[in-house]
Amino acid sequence: MKNVLIVDDEKPFLMSLTDGLSAYAGEFKTITAENGQKAVDVLKSAKIDLVVTDLKMPRMDGFELLAHMSHHHPDVPAIVMTAFGTPQIEDRLRAMGTVQYIEKPLNLNELAARILEELAANSEGYIHGITLPTFLQLLEMEKKTCTLTIKTSDKVGYLYFNQGELVDGQAGDIRGLQAANEIAAWENAKIEISSTCRKRKNVINRTLSHVLMEAFRLKDEKERGGDGVDLKRKTEEDDLAIRPKETEQITLTKEEVMALEAHLQALKEIKGYKAAGIMNFTGEMLASDSTDASIDLGIVGATFNDIFRSAHEASKKIGLEACRETAIATPKGVIVMRCSGVDAKAHFHLIGIMSADGNQALMKMQIEKLVPAIMAELA
Repeated sequence: MKNVLIVDDEKPFLMSLTDGLSAYAGEFKTITAENGQKAVDVLKSAKIDLVVTDLKMPRMDGFELLAHMSHHHPDVPAIVMTAFGTPQIEDRLRAMGTVQYIEKPLNLNELAARILEELAANSEGYIHGITLPTFLQLLEMEKKTCTLTIKTSDKVGYLYFNQGELVDGQAGDIRGLQAANEIAAWENAKIEISSTCRKRKNVINRTLSHVLMEAFRLKDEKERGGDGVDLKRKTEEDDLAIRPKETEQITLTKEEVMALEAHLQALKEIKGYKAAGIMNFTGEMLASDSTDASIDLGIVGATFNDIFRSAHEASKKIGLEACRETAIATPKGVIVMRCSGVDAKAHFHLIGIMSADGNQALMKMQIEKLVPAIMAELA
């Protein structure tokens, strides 16, 4: 049963709302509070799925309550009621991430419809069997608007996407880019998704690829035995574009993309060839070619690039050094992926896809030949 907290200092009005919404007792339970401070107490003691609040109240008004929720309960959506609606108030609410706004006097049916709509949109989905970096890239490609709740054994964080763009993050007292960098490196994370985003203002102002690469770099630094990384300092360095060469964002002109695509043409003569692509370290496709319209190279890059990184880490852990190449055979096809090597000036992965009866040996050989030429092109 979902719990809806309604906050208003007018007791008769609160009682009438509770009575009217009792018709929806099978959908949600109504809890009330007479001011913002009492609402904070309720939020601490009960699981609340939605807050419906007035703005003008004693002790703690609606704006103060929303500010408290933004910091301490960022996963709880809110609907605002007010008899003093103005464009300035609406702009202020939107800046706080609150998009549901209803004016008094209320139409009970309209309020109920808004509540049901918000509860349905905020129903949590749990993502299993896919790593966080891969899932984030799929959200970007699908241009999703949502809030992710990311949980590990001892930490909880939030990532906010607006039309596929990572706009904000929160992990404890850390916000924005610092939080996104930290969360993106969490391993064995449980992902929960709700299809609303209370954060509309982009405070990260970085591409998702940039965030992921920086997260991996910071994680690698910690694993090398350093004394930890000052995320605030690294964020300031990012603002000054001070970044190691091995994690530089690869940006290409149209002519450079065409030059890379020309290298991929050498693979098209191989028996069973279906598609090929060159991607950066996070799986973003730099150049591609395909003879099979059913293959989405964007999703292939995001998914199999993550598999390759896992193989890379596993190889190091069992003492076989870094993984340079991997091949995955399925009943319907074969995927071959090769890494340029972490010492390359521009770290990239080259992937080839063919049918199950394709010439896998020739594909591997041709890909190995192409890597130095592509390295020279990107350098």
